Amino acid sequence: MFFIIRSAPHGTQIQINMFARVVFCIALVGESTVSVSEAKVYGQCEVAQALRKWGVPESQVATWVCIAHAESNFDTNAVNTNTWDYGIFQISSIYWCESGDSPGKGCGISCNSLLQDDITEDITCIEHVYEETEKIGQIPGFKAWTTYAGKCDGDNSAWIAGC
Repeated sequence: MFFIIRSAPHGTQIQINMFARVVFCIALVGESTVSVSEAKVYGQCEVAQALRKWGVPESQVATWVCIAHAESNFDTNAVNTNTWDYGIFQISSIYWCESGDSPGKGCGISCNSLLQDDITEDITCIEHVYEETEKIGQIPGFKAWTTYAGKCDGDNSAWIAGC
């Protein structure tokens, strides 16, 4: 069975067999179901700008940028399948996000929401984790991230120089 597409360029007609039509339709459906918000690899200044936009104290911005680099290389789609940490800041599914799409745990979010290009939920959650970590006496709250010790516990101003 063949179908004719009359809207081809320059008024020409194209014949498409049934198999090609099915493949074409599947491709269109696949394109239309792609999430509006996909994963993204940020630049360090983009991370700094997002942190500032959402009210993270300036004194913390450089350290958060360092942690994002050390944890995920700024990739919002990062998942550590050994520890089940998610997103650009590698937020733990053990304590802070619920695996899959259901919201829950300490930050009240789904882990999958941390894999999108919008890092608003990530920032809200890291602020919460930071505060909760300090409440239990781990000061600064960055200690909740294992990469802080040895990689980001010093002067991090170079991470935001020029940002």
